[in-house]
Amino acid sequence: MRSIKFHLFTIVFVFCSSFLTAQQEYKLSDYGGPGTLYLYNRLTNVVPFQGLTTAGANVTWDLRSDLTLTTHPTRIITASQGIDALSFFTICALGGNSTSECFSIWTSTEQALLLQDSIELFGFVLKDLQRYQNMTSNRLLENFFGFTVNFGGLPTQGVIVYNSPDTILEFPVQYNDSWSSNVDWFIDLNAIGQNIRYNSEQRRVSRVDAWGTVMTPYDTFTNVIRVRSEVMHSDTFFTDSLDIPINVTEVEYMWLDTNYKLPIMIARGIVTGTLETINVVEYIYEKTCLAPTWDLELAQNVFYLDQSGAVTIDFQITNPNADEYTWDFGDGLFEVSEGSISHTYYAGGTYAVGVTGCMTNCLPLNSCTSDIIDFVIIDTVSAVEVIPADKIGIKLFPNPVKESMSVYIPDHVGPQHYQIFDLTGRVLTSGILNPGTTYIKNDVPLPNGIYSILFENAGFLGTQMSVLRFSVLN
Repeated sequence: MRSIKFHLFTIVFVFCSSFLTAQQEYKLSDYGGPGTLYLYNRLTNVVPFQGLTTAGANVTWDLRSDLTLTTHPTRIITASQGIDALSFFTICALGGNSTSECFSIWTSTEQALLLQDSIELFGFVLKDLQRYQNMTSNRLLENFFGFTVNFGGLPTQGVIVYNSPDTILEFPVQYNDSWSSNVDWFIDLNAIGQNIRYNSEQRRVSRVDAWGTVMTPYDTFTNVIRVRSEVMHSDTFFTDSLDIPINVTEVEYMWLDTNYKLPIMIARGIVTGTLETINVVEYIYEKTCLAPTWDLELAQNVFYLDQSGAVTIDFQITNPNADEYTWDFGDGLFEVSEGSISHTYYAGGTYAVGVTGCMTNCLPLNSCTSDIIDFVIIDTVSAVEVIPADKIGIKLFPNPVKESMSVYIPDHVGPQHYQIFDLTGRVLTSGILNPGTTYIKNDVPLPNGIYSILFENAGFLGTQMSVLRFSVLN
């Protein structure tokens, strides 16, 4: 009986142990392809969280104490969406690769991982980074690296082509697995007038060193497995007169969850001896966007240029719940703000201002709504001559007005577009008046006060303006 119990216990223990370790596995089919997109929250230049680099089984990595929110999208696209084939072949050949080598690399590349990162290399800042990948039956390989660099004020697309692929992952990713790869590449910028060459030899050593739970301020991921990679660079920077060796070891951590097509968390840093300095941590952020509630308001609808020939208008965002507003001010100028904004105009006329408010830190990405607001700026200084209407024969009677009024337009003046404003500049009514006498009755009686009626030539708005003032006395 003891023997039976012992064997039964052993079987149950082995079964449970196998179950626990088997679930910590990330397969080839779990990794994403073109169309994959996630929002990440990035923490930079922070003191590493306690235990962030801890390895082993059933580890908990707790980042809930940092509420910093700086989001960005990371997505996978097709290779040709990142760089067209002609550009790739041209740049690939400049790196000393043969046509057949370039063709083989291009045809084996399936996708590009777009990163919102930048790095500095030989005195230039490389932006819009792209990691061009393909997947074999058991590996995620990186074939070349893309970027945009500014040469003399001109954004230029470039790639760094590896002599052999860099192995990023080996599938299935299982606890205690390991792999390595060796890559070298060479850049010669003499062809574009830069006396710079750069040679890099790098060795990546990766190990699946931990599994457990990741906790962020917004999510908890209970079934993750972690890959730790050290990338040892032995580089040389060449100019006409200098050969500068550059040796550095980078470390990269990736936490993988089978429910997500990209790592749910990534940490990067530098290794110096036995010391690791983590300078970037980012994790998937899945906040859902709220329904838009913001509105755009103006204090009035009519403005006047002052003696300097300018007027500043305040655009008010009320009930704000977007975090970024893009403005089209209707005068050829654009701006981005986090909320209400002011803008100065230097010409009279009728304007339509458009604004788009976007939630850039939630899903769906770039959830946006738009609004348009119209107003009139009257140039009483220079651009448009605003004259008293009676000077050109336009008459309004009776004045003061009670319930209604009549307006006379001479034949030589032609049809007029009119707007009636109160003292705040609010438009109360508008329409078209033809030559002759027109009887106007307000649907809603006007309160006692002073009002303006603005006339513009109906066929050529903004080219001729005249104004009459009248009072209402009920």
